[in-house]
Amino acid sequence: MYVPAHFSMTAEQVRTVLESGSAGDLVTVGPGGPVATYVPMLFEPASPAGDGLGSLIGHVSRVNDQWRSPGEALFILHGPDDFIEADWLNTPGSANVPTWNYVTVHVYGRLVVHDDPAWMLAAVQRLSAAHGDASVDAMGTEEVARLLRAIVGVELVISRVDGKAKMSQNKTPAAVAQVIDGLRGSGGEATAEWMAEHSLPRAQAKADLLAGIRDRHS
Repeated sequence: MYVPAHFSMTAEQVRTVLESGSAGDLVTVGPGGPVATYVPMLFEPASPAGDGLGSLIGHVSRVNDQWRSPGEALFILHGPDDFIEADWLNTPGSANVPTWNYVTVHVYGRLVVHDDPAWMLAAVQRLSAAHGDASVDAMGTEEVARLLRAIVGVELVISRVDGKAKMSQNKTPAAVAQVIDGLRGSGGEATAEWMAEHSLPRAQAKADLLAGIRDRHS
């Protein structure tokens, strides 16, 4: 993924997306070429004493042949995103075109298949619990066994993570503030909140730095 320096994410921002428990695109390459499945994955951080970057765990339907092609894989997570109108970006002396703001995290690694019922049950329980659902725990033994026969566990052992937040943080503070107001007026609250927390302070810090440089050379 192409990530300009001004759209790079901090390690903390990336971790927040990883820990969201959201669904994303699991991409692998099989005999017929690239294959993708939209599936929720749960982030499992590496142990404090261990090496590595952790893993993502989940499951796919047993009839989905994607699990039969383990190996190198990519998982794409999506954060808040919205269409940005040109008028929201325009400031005196600066005209702009419309664009799209978004947050995305690409997780690379090795896909491992788990067909052990105990592993799959633990993964299903943890993924459900992460979303406040304990229905699996209330199921009978036979019901759980039938559920597990229909799925296959998957684990993406992480080797690299790239994060990109194209959220107008390279614009002036005035433009960023206008975009935030525009989003709040059009229902894009999640994107507006992200920008208020991250983009506006970053744009202001850049503006203050440039102002300081100009003052020193004036």
